[in-house]
Amino acid sequence: MGSNSKTTLLYILEDLLEEEFTTFKFQLANIAISEEYRRIPRSTLHQASRVKLADLLIQFYGDGYSRIVTKEVLITIGQRNLAEKLSQGIENPGSSIDNKAPKKRKQDKETGPDGLQKKIRNIFNKKKTSNESASSSRELQSSNDKKETAPNQHFLHLLRQLNLASYYPKKMTKVNTLLINKTSLCDTQPKAEGELPVCFLEKLLVLDYHLRYLVYRGNLDTVSTGPQTLKPTELGRTFEDFFIIKKTKSASTQTYIHPMDIQMAIFHCADDFTRQYVLTKLSICQFALPLLVPSPCSPQIEFPLWSLRQIRRSWKEVEQMGWEKKIKNYNNQLISWQPIHTVSFISFGNCVSTSKSQILNSLLSKGKHDHFSYHHPREGNNRCLLIEGMVEICWFFPGGRAEDRFENCIAFTNLHGNAETHESQVRFLQEVSSVTVILLSTSAFDKVNSSLLHEIWNSSKPLICLFEDVENIMDGNSVHKVRIGIKDLNKVELAGKITATLSQLLKKSGSPHSLSDWANVARKYKFIIDENQEACQEAEKRTKILMDILRKVKLSEIKEKLLPLQGSLWHDWCKKDKELHQLREKGNRSIEKYTQEIEKEKQKIRCEQYHKVINLSDLINYFLESLQSHPETHIELYFLEGLSMLIDQLTTRELDNLHQKHSFLLAQVRTEKEKHSKRESLRDWEAELDALTKEIRDSTLGIEHLMREVGQIYEALEEASSQTHTLFVSLPQMAADLMISGIPIELMDGDASYVPLKWVAAVFDKVSEKLGDKRVFVLSVLGLQSSGKSTLLNAMFGLQFSLSAGRCTRGAYMQLLKVEEMLREELGYDFVLVVDTEGLRASALINKAQNEENELATFVIGLGDLTLINIFGKDLSEIQDILQIAIHAFLRMKQLNISPRCLFVHQNIEEIIDTNQSMERRRWLGERLDEMTLAAAKYEQCSDVATFNDVIQFDPKTHIHYFAHLWEGSPPMAPPNPCYSHNVQKLKSRILKNAKEESRGNILKISELKIRIRDLWRALVNENFIFRFKNTREVLAMSKLETMYNRWTWELRSHVLDLNNQLSSQIRNGEAEEIKRSLIDNKIVDKHEAIKQELQRYFREDRDRNILAQWKVKFEDDLKNLKEELTVETMRKCEDLISGKKVQDLWEEHQLNFEHMLLEKIEGMAVPTIGKELHDKKLRDLFNKIWSENISILLPATLPPAEDPDIDIELENILLEHFKQLPNIVNKIRYRDTKKTFCINYSKHVITFQKLQVYGPSLEEFEKDIINKTTAQIVKLVKEMMHKREQLNEGYSSSYFHEILQVINQEAEDASQGARFMLTNRYKLELALELCQEAANSFKKMRITFKKTNNPVLYLESKREEFFTKLKLS
Repeated sequence: MGSNSKTTLLYILEDLLEEEFTTFKFQLANIAISEEYRRIPRSTLHQASRVKLADLLIQFYGDGYSRIVTKEVLITIGQRNLAEKLSQGIENPGSSIDNKAPKKRKQDKETGPDGLQKKIRNIFNKKKTSNESASSSRELQSSNDKKETAPNQHFLHLLRQLNLASYYPKKMTKVNTLLINKTSLCDTQPKAEGELPVCFLEKLLVLDYHLRYLVYRGNLDTVSTGPQTLKPTELGRTFEDFFIIKKTKSASTQTYIHPMDIQMAIFHCADDFTRQYVLTKLSICQFALPLLVPSPCSPQIEFPLWSLRQIRRSWKEVEQMGWEKKIKNYNNQLISWQPIHTVSFISFGNCVSTSKSQILNSLLSKGKHDHFSYHHPREGNNRCLLIEGMVEICWFFPGGRAEDRFENCIAFTNLHGNAETHESQVRFLQEVSSVTVILLSTSAFDKVNSSLLHEIWNSSKPLICLFEDVENIMDGNSVHKVRIGIKDLNKVELAGKITATLSQLLKKSGSPHSLSDWANVARKYKFIIDENQEACQEAEKRTKILMDILRKVKLSEIKEKLLPLQGSLWHDWCKKDKELHQLREKGNRSIEKYTQEIEKEKQKIRCEQYHKVINLSDLINYFLESLQSHPETHIELYFLEGLSMLIDQLTTRELDNLHQKHSFLLAQVRTEKEKHSKRESLRDWEAELDALTKEIRDSTLGIEHLMREVGQIYEALEEASSQTHTLFVSLPQMAADLMISGIPIELMDGDASYVPLKWVAAVFDKVSEKLGDKRVFVLSVLGLQSSGKSTLLNAMFGLQFSLSAGRCTRGAYMQLLKVEEMLREELGYDFVLVVDTEGLRASALINKAQNEENELATFVIGLGDLTLINIFGKDLSEIQDILQIAIHAFLRMKQLNISPRCLFVHQNIEEIIDTNQSMERRRWLGERLDEMTLAAAKYEQCSDVATFNDVIQFDPKTHIHYFAHLWEGSPPMAPPNPCYSHNVQKLKSRILKNAKEESRGNILKISELKIRIRDLWRALVNENFIFRFKNTREVLAMSKLETMYNRWTWELRSHVLDLNNQLSSQIRNGEAEEIKRSLIDNKIVDKHEAIKQELQRYFREDRDRNILAQWKVKFEDDLKNLKEELTVETMRKCEDLISGKKVQDLWEEHQLNFEHMLLEKIEGMAVPTIGKELHDKKLRDLFNKIWSENISILLPATLPPAEDPDIDIELENILLEHFKQLPNIVNKIRYRDTKKTFCINYSKHVITFQKLQVYGPSLEEFEKDIINKTTAQIVKLVKEMMHKREQLNEGYSSSYFHEILQVINQEAEDASQGARFMLTNRYKLELALELCQEAANSFKKMRITFKKTNNPVLYLESKREEFFTKLKLS
């Protein structure tokens, strides 16, 4: 029976071609086997002939099961006819198959083994005739020859193993790649072969270069470590049994899918944008990238130029400048555009045992990192299937250091496999390379394809030939062709010889070429170029149109001429909008009138923008046309990628020159300032520096600026157009489609530091329409400039926010990430929205105002469900300052009802193994945060806040992460540190897993998030005070200074009020007929000087004097201006009193004479009408005429000005200044008339204390009684003060309002002295609003009374009626 089975199996196996037989063995090694059988070792399979394999099948699987296994393998490799024949043999053991076997064997005997192999080889190499095809018992493919069938089957089976079949060809999108799935939440070790691609991509995402060693080894319990196994024995085994190991037939060797097959399978399944992403990540990991890729299902070769387009690198080259060597920096360059010398490595023959990849790794990083993956072809197990014939490329980037192997950037390529079988690749490399390096063995030279070798030899290009079996050969004097014997050379010696030879040959080689230049060579050899596909070509046409428009305009003028809506018009609108809420330039206008003026100005700006929208530039018209969505081809995505690269190419060189000039000038200015220089040239340099800064800002151009213009078009149409414009409807949909596709969308304009609310809301509406109103977990990221923040986001989620020619992010951008369907319920959200921000505390070039940075930080912290605060190293000082201001802001914006959370990441610090030390560090940070929060809470008078966690949720035990340094060595050739990658994976898992629990069910839907953005931004714009400061210490220092300053200025005001009383009394008593300015100055100067000395001493001696120094000039100027204001006011009042006194005296003096004169004139005019009674009206008209003609003799030559200050406006200004530190103060003052009568609210108006904590017990009844009495006392004192002023009839002075505020402050402080409670600023404000408004009404009456008494015209006017009445009675 066994003989018949073997004969049947052998007949089937002999009917397979050589390559089909190889495929059969490969599939046999990987097919699933019943648990009761052991697998044939892979190494045994690899070397087995057909006869041997038939024996092995019977030996390992027995007669029956061996046929079942063979049948399954035949079906797998597409040989169904043979499988059916074998089935007939299984069903009928004595069937014709067995009967035919002897005949077949007889033929084999006649031919012999060598003849059989020769026959098979001839069949394989020879194209079959139609007669031969007809006689075959199997179905043949009509479109491909037999050489293509096996690789196709290999590949498709590999895809099925990896669960990638549904993605082939090129169906894997970037959204699929960046999808948040279960692998994102846990360790990236595969549990099955089908999980390998997901784990590979996750490791690639976090920049873990161990992905090159990613394998799935199955159940380790069943895997042997080698071809020998220990035979189980009984308990009483002998000495010999234990120590003598014998080979057993049941030994098994594990097989696994090679990591390079995983990489290339993903490459073949990935669309162009995913390929770009994968290759960019591989480049960061310092791995070689596919340059020429044979198709696994056809004889074609692909040149993936588009996929290589986004590779950016930085390096430093040494340039010879005369006798000196200088370092030239290449920062963030697109490598595909750079002309670089190329060195290509190829090997001839199948007998070469030396690995080119290992040699290249020694050259690139001295063997410290495997840039090129090497796998020896003789290693039968786990042979890599998809790299045969592939060319990989990797670059050497010098760091400008003495230890660099090469001084310039060099590209190295490696052709995998025997060059003889890949002639197209070899000829391509020969054309594009500056130097070719051949590896061969002299022992097998007679078997080498000499014609291809002759072509290389005859080329004029430099050639290095490495002989692996020869030693001590070195053609040191050869000009272009060098032989090197590498036998017995160690890696260091070999790398040294090759380095020296290459350095000499590259100096003599021709001009280098870029990857872009290689496209023409690829076309020559009819390679597939991914950029040649229709969608890419269409996008390229569109980008060329836009670039032609851009090139016609000077770079620094592009924004002004072609993108006018986002320039000065938008910036002016933002300033007006902020001023609408903050009223910093209100002046002597009422809040109502001023806000109306601003609204009109804002509308005017929008109208100007609208007129520009009507006449859009060609640039924007073509841009909008190209943004139209093409779901099938994604032309708009190719367009954006291509345009971004071309704009980069357009701007890079000019911007680099401008940056160099700016750095040079900045260094000069700083040097001169350190010397306290007063040279005229310093001013010129500063002016030139400002001009350069503006030019750099104007010349910085990217996709984000074009998208920003789109947003402004929408806002202008929304506000200024009464009609629904087609463009108006389509713009948000364009942006929403891009956002869903994974493109970053600007949330906050980085140049204007403003959020275009209407545009952002419209985009969110469209996203919600398309996706549904899904739940969105918002992750914000905050950090200082160059702290590795954007790199962390790229490693965590694969995001790339830096858009403008690869430069730093400006403003805030948002990017949407999809969560896998199965995970959504578990995580509690459907999408993750990542918000990245510009680096805080940026360079002098950006010149970001402190308040704008504080606004940005508060905005992103408030917006995020979690804010990741990134810190480089241990220094917390800068970020701590920003956090303090954010805490102040959140305490002042309680109405938003938000509970932000934060998580700290310290980069470049290894986690401390010592638990005690680690906990001490965490505890220290927690205490620092609590201290600053408590200080802020006391200032903001928040009784329910004592720790950082009360404002921003934070747990020192779990919310602090320490990250290793990003690089494992020194850039630019260092790979990422695996510890950094593991840190990223751990952090990502923690963020995603705990989001639902820690957010406490507060994860918002898209529609709710839109409202959150609106409310948060409006609250920030309303904040007029806190963002001006650097930290809480500055706030407290300013608060203390303001308190002292108010006290001093009240002393000066009080002094002047007393002086007014004295002078008024003197004038009324006739003791002073004239008051000179010098008299008033002399009376005020002493007090002013004393206060000025106090102020200067305070700035000089206070413990915060270093902080206070920045405000010294301002407060001195304010005090000087106040003195002038009070002097002018006193002088004016004295003049009014003197003028009034004079007219009163004149009236008293001339009253009788004037009376007689009037009577005479009236009687004289009345003579003709004696006997008739004059009518009252005629009498009044006559009286008025005579009065007007004669009263002028009593009026002074110069009348006092008729215009008086508006008391309501002055009250608004005084309250705005006095209570400027309170939140939302503008609206509270603006709508003060609508407030209810003041009533004490103990929860809002009183804070109780217990020791040093803000938490205290509730108020006792006697304490409430004290507070009520204090309030009543304040009201009483203010009313008495107003009554006193009315009695004195001294008119109105703005100091009266200050007197009321002084009464409120003093009484409130006195009541709190020694008590357990404190009356809050809110208490003072609300009481002041009511009392000051009452006082204002009283002061208006007082001013009218004063004017009637002291204004000559009004005084005489008041006497007119009195005199007329008296005249009538007479």
